[in-house]
Amino acid sequence: MTREEAENSARAIARNLLNEFRSKENTSTFRQLLDKYANQAKPLCPPRHEAWLWLCVIVHRVAEGK
Repeated sequence: MTREEAENSARAIARNLLNEFRSKENTSTFRQLLDKYANQAKPLCPPRHEAWLWLCVIVHRVAEGK
């Protein structure tokens, strides 16, 4: 997987997390959703970072439109 493909995959996971967080049926906290989606992001995460923390940064970038 190229770096660009990994970045696109991470952004897709972040968009899914944001969509679930913003849905009216959501009863989970942001941290609970980060933990839920961290398993999907773990293979893309740099080795010395926690997956949930790294995903949090990606989610904030997606939310800002960067």
